[in-house]
Amino acid sequence: MTSCLRIALAASALGAATAAAATAQVPPNLEAVELARSHECVGVLGRLDVLDQSLAPLALRSQRLLAIGEAVALEDDAVVDSLDVADPLESAVRAWFEADAALAARYVAQPSPELQEERTAAREAIKTRVGEAVVILQRQADSVIASTGDLQARAGRCAGAILVRGAVLESCGATVSPVCDAARDSATVDPTHRFVESAEGLWDLQELRAWTVPGGLTVTPDGQLGGARTVGATRLGNVAVTVAFSPWLQRRADLTPEAVARVDILTDSLGFGGDHPEVVFVPSLLFRATLPEPIGGETRYLFHFGPPEEADIVLVAGAATGVPLEGRVPLMPSHLARLAAGEPLTLTAVRDVADGQTDAVYAIELTSLNQGQAVGALAGYMASQLATDLRSLIPPGDTQSVLPAN
Repeated sequence: MTSCLRIALAASALGAATAAAATAQVPPNLEAVELARSHECVGVLGRLDVLDQSLAPLALRSQRLLAIGEAVALEDDAVVDSLDVADPLESAVRAWFEADAALAARYVAQPSPELQEERTAAREAIKTRVGEAVVILQRQADSVIASTGDLQARAGRCAGAILVRGAVLESCGATVSPVCDAARDSATVDPTHRFVESAEGLWDLQELRAWTVPGGLTVTPDGQLGGARTVGATRLGNVAVTVAFSPWLQRRADLTPEAVARVDILTDSLGFGGDHPEVVFVPSLLFRATLPEPIGGETRYLFHFGPPEEADIVLVAGAATGVPLEGRVPLMPSHLARLAAGEPLTLTAVRDVADGQTDAVYAIELTSLNQGQAVGALAGYMASQLATDLRSLIPPGDTQSVLPAN
């Protein structure tokens, strides 16, 4: 486990005037990046529309079979009249409902374990048939998706993106497609396709989502741990940034004795404790940002408290990686205190200049709506109840099936 990052990046060299300008200034490469995105997304979104049309019949059939399977599980015969007797599977389900009703009547007249076992076996058999049909549909859908090659990878840049109208129209030409039709109709607001008239206009579009209300630790239906987290989301143009505060759970066996000792010191200093024989936890922040390529010539990203010229750095991440930014760090007590006090975090993009100095290129203040209340509530849960819940939800020897990979 790494310690919280405090890297000297000559933050003091980020003068007040430079930092203030960076906050408001449009990143210098933004126009080129966004025009390229808009041109590319015309083709990508068109291919996605074709894919959606191909998958639609499979999706409708899958939804229907899932509803039928639920009706079988609940023995809800209200579905019987809608079953298609020309369909072999639905006909079999109808036959099961009729046979089960007869068995149920016999059981009411003369209860016996044998009749109950017969009913249970028949119900499980038809549930299995329906479930197998759903699996086959999923395999067919996976095959269709696989045939599109790199479409899924490229779709991440386009799904939900705000596009530059003029660039889209240039790429559309006479093409008829949902995105092209929406770009041509500037008078109608299309919630699926959003446009700006210039790339610079993207930097004026900000969306803030309050930090979510945290709950306790739970085990999800697929056997993984869930809950015990709060997330804040900020979007500036097409740059979406999320920050999640949660306990970072790790197996003791995966850590060195020195790392375990550091964790124990940290959790003791926070008053969290934790006596699970196989699992340790520390409060952490998980950062994600849609910044696979620089939009201002930056070389690194700083996540920090305070203004850039006085940055109290929490995380440093490299730029130009080709993939969305993601990083996780354990929180030191001072950072947890600032987070719980509602102090906003800032993402500052910096570039290297002469003599090892750095300049701030642009800065995005992240949402602090409901931050203090949500973080305080979850920190309180970590200090008072989490250790008990860990023992209950993760029995000794069961960490491999429950704990997520880090």
